[in-house]
Amino acid sequence: MSPDPKSQITIFDTTLRDGELALPAKLSIQQKLQFAQQLEAMCVDVIEVGYPGAYRNDSDALFMVSKRVKRAIVCGLAGSKLDEIASVAIALKPTLQGRINIFTSTNSLDASPLDQAQTLDVIRESVSLARNYRDDVQWTAFDATRSQPDFLCRAIETAVRSGATTISLADSLGVASPLTFAQLLESVTNRVPNIEQARIAVHCHDDLGFALENSLLALEYGIRQIECSVNGLGARKGNANLANVVQAIQRDSHYTVNTDLTLLDCSFELG
Repeated sequence: MSPDPKSQITIFDTTLRDGELALPAKLSIQQKLQFAQQLEAMCVDVIEVGYPGAYRNDSDALFMVSKRVKRAIVCGLAGSKLDEIASVAIALKPTLQGRINIFTSTNSLDASPLDQAQTLDVIRESVSLARNYRDDVQWTAFDATRSQPDFLCRAIETAVRSGATTISLADSLGVASPLTFAQLLESVTNRVPNIEQARIAVHCHDDLGFALENSLLALEYGIRQIECSVNGLGARKGNANLANVVQAIQRDSHYTVNTDLTLLDCSFELG
């Protein structure tokens, strides 16, 4: 019998979006372009460039990177507001491999059934609009680890049904221990009926020091995209470190990645 094929893991780099939050000043458009090109040379699969809805210059940076980066998927973040989604879509026009990443907070522990229904409507409308612009749409469950499990599963089901091709589960405040994160992943993978119609991702922060452990743990539950950053840069204590993630995956015979770390040491310095 031939061995089982290795599962391909997508590396999603958020240095230019989440990582930038840890820097003393915003990067210039040229700095973002140079760094994005270095990530492309390293064969990073997805490069998240910025959040045009919050930072005007990010729209110009996303447009420039979309023009120059050809091998990697170029991604822009948007909230659920329709104008934010349109802004990302416009900035992605130069690239054939563009992704819109929409985030919606699913932390609704104190929300009424009406509030939850309204949130599901927002997810449905925003993801559907994004799919009108792009075939590659990611929906991120912001603060997923502090969300009520039943509602989180309903939100994910709604996003997939509305056209999301990637679902990202975010430990936005870095509060999940490996045990609680495993419970979340098990709940989602077992209870969302259409979960196999989308690629599942994780976005882990390192406030408690578990970003790397939780990211790797997720692979055991079928997660096939890990979001990380160079040197673990990110809000507060940062994100999972890209080099550590890739090295750990490369040592596991069950998985493979495209990313080449040999070029990391000469990568463009941020800040």
